Amino acid sequence: MVSIERSTPAGQPIGDADLRRPAQLRRINCALLKLWGLNPCVDDAGLVVTELATNALQHGGEQGVTVTWCLDGVHLTIQVRDSSPVRPVLRAVDDDSEGGRGLCIVEALASEWGISEDGTTVHCALALPSRVSAVTV
Repeated sequence: MVSIERSTPAGQPIGDADLRRPAQLRRINCALLKLWGLNPCVDDAGLVVTELATNALQHGGEQGVTVTWCLDGVHLTIQVRDSSPVRPVLRAVDDDSEGGRGLCIVEALASEWGISEDGTTVHCALALPSRVSAVTV
């Protein structure tokens, strides 16, 4: 689990320090998955972490963002939690849209995904390739 603090007040345009956070989390994701022997999952998991963390930083509450990675031998589950009870919404976007694709990307990559009842956590499960023998954590 990794927690990061927001430097941008909720409701304000995301600041420079917070703009760097998703890339930092992507590097942590890469190091962790390589440590676990999950090299084939690094790119998809990195994209999911980046999208969910960006959403949490842009739309979350005053508190920080927490990312959790869990393995069960079949799936890598990633959870991103912020302090906002406002539930994320999967939006339809067109080719000209500048944003709004985060949850569409998560839906495309994940075996399953969802939002906690209180709206503060988005979770997704990425299927592990059968040829990967991952450490069960």
